[in-house]
Amino acid sequence: MNILSNAIDALEEQYERCAKAGVEPEPGHIWIQTKPLNSDWVQIRIGNTGPPIPDDVRHRLFDPFFTTKPFGKGTGLGLSISYQIVVQRHQGDLTVESTAAGRTTFVITLPIDAEIP
Repeated sequence: MNILSNAIDALEEQYERCAKAGVEPEPGHIWIQTKPLNSDWVQIRIGNTGPPIPDDVRHRLFDPFFTTKPFGKGTGLGLSISYQIVVQRHQGDLTVESTAAGRTTFVITLPIDAEIP
């Protein structure tokens, strides 16, 4: 849920930037794609057309208490908790891809049949 919430925030941020600049914003998009990678793994991709994530921010996204949101709007815990759930709890992988063109995609890879501690 946090990844979707952040995608909505990114699109709203993009819309606000365009409005302040007096530019007509392009329609924003969020997509979710699932696919089996093989008989052992499934991949979930959650993407949006919001602003790109700079490299220095992207490398810290999953750090606890790291946020780019204004004071009082974000705690910096959402993505770190998402990471803990996917990676530590379910032995999966969570990465982010972001292009200069403004496509950001979170990639969740999970084992289909894993022992959960």
